[in-house]
Amino acid sequence: MNVNELACRAYLGIRELKIAEILRRIPGVKSPAKRLLRALLPGKPVWVQVRSGMSQGMWMRLDLQRETRLWRGEHEPTLQGALRAAVVPGTVVYDIGAHVGSIALGVARLVGPNGHVVAFEADPRNAESLRENRDRNHLTSTLRIVSSAVWSYSSNGVSFRSGGEKRAHGGVEMNGQRPVLGSGQLIDVPAVTLDDFVANGGPAPQLVKIDVEGGEYDVLRGGDRLFSTQRPLIAAEIHHKQAADQISPWLAEHEYSCRWVSPVEKFPCCLFAWPKAYKGPDWMWTSGTGAIGAMFRLQTG
Repeated sequence: MNVNELACRAYLGIRELKIAEILRRIPGVKSPAKRLLRALLPGKPVWVQVRSGMSQGMWMRLDLQRETRLWRGEHEPTLQGALRAAVVPGTVVYDIGAHVGSIALGVARLVGPNGHVVAFEADPRNAESLRENRDRNHLTSTLRIVSSAVWSYSSNGVSFRSGGEKRAHGGVEMNGQRPVLGSGQLIDVPAVTLDDFVANGGPAPQLVKIDVEGGEYDVLRGGDRLFSTQRPLIAAEIHHKQAADQISPWLAEHEYSCRWVSPVEKFPCCLFAWPKAYKGPDWMWTSGTGAIGAMFRLQTG
């Protein structure tokens, strides 16, 4: 057992014993306890297996001091639950804003050898990490990586703000739109619309997951033809009120029903949307995957 493995085991042991949780209740100790616990972890990216969630058991190369929740599999539990319920073998899923693959890897396992996941990631460093994670898990035949932003128009170069300290926070910065928490370098990246991607031979999806740090409306605008004709399900993280106000009438115009799942602080929140003509109950709130799988087969067959 190497030093990194020992450090990870020590961290997990302290968490399981709830020592840090006890210390955080003491006035003035919460922040130092959190820093001390984090300091146990390796200070550079290491290969680890995800401990829970939809990507449990998958190998990922992570900076554990900054990406602990990805390692533990505890990030975005509402979205993870919905995807686990909705994705059945053979499904085609688009993961827009795939980051380093914490969702895409698990979805690729769910769709199986007859399904397909297209992971769009604009940040070149994230895309390279995603590629490493995909290859380590032997998912090259199922998981396709597109190193591009998805936007309201296709372009050889749009401005993209890297995430900074947290590499998941990057996003397109154009026409008054900027990533909510992005603080890194401004770079140029290619952009493609969903309609152009499909028109150029991309497989039409049955589900589109979107997490682009504030540019969700522009992603939807670039897929007007796709959402009007193919009618995929939508699972999106919406990062601010302006995007929500723009998306609501867009959904009505395209005859989609929706449900918003919001925290106390309102944003970011989860949006789940489905065509109004859908038969059956709201897709992520049914009691079991069998009912949802039947809905999926009804829609796609």
